[in-house]
Amino acid sequence: MRYDLVVNTFVKDALLQERLILHGGGWMWRPLVDVRDVSDAMIAVLEADADLVRGETFNVLHSNYQIRELAMLVAGSVQLLGKDVRLEEVPAPPRTRDYECSNAKLADRLGFLPRHSVVEAVAEMLNRIDVGDRTSLTDPRHYNIRWLELLHEVSPRLERFGAVL
Repeated sequence: MRYDLVVNTFVKDALLQERLILHGGGWMWRPLVDVRDVSDAMIAVLEADADLVRGETFNVLHSNYQIRELAMLVAGSVQLLGKDVRLEEVPAPPRTRDYECSNAKLADRLGFLPRHSVVEAVAEMLNRIDVGDRTSLTDPRHYNIRWLELLHEVSPRLERFGAVL
């Protein structure tokens, strides 16, 4: 599990902090796809006629969402569990990411359409997360940057013992 991706971060923050931060109002767009759909898309491409996919690049996404829309979906789902979740708008950072993609090429070429929605993914996460186990929600292994920083910090000490990371 990664808690440094937008939906996963929102689920974690809703559970731990009971608030979701919307930078710049949350108007930025993100193309999202469930990992199960990515796996299915890879299989579809591998099984396709080579002439249809050779040398091609395909976007794989379920839908494009604005950050604020994702925050409302997560907040509403967590509120169904009896927790209050507030949305808090803050100024946008100096650098923001804002982009949309299309799944049309993959759909036209191979007839592939992702099936798993964000609402479904949030519900599944909430069913699997042990809300009382705050440690697992904050463990550095669930955050790429934190984990890499930790490995970088620990690596010189381990190298003294012959270990290489």
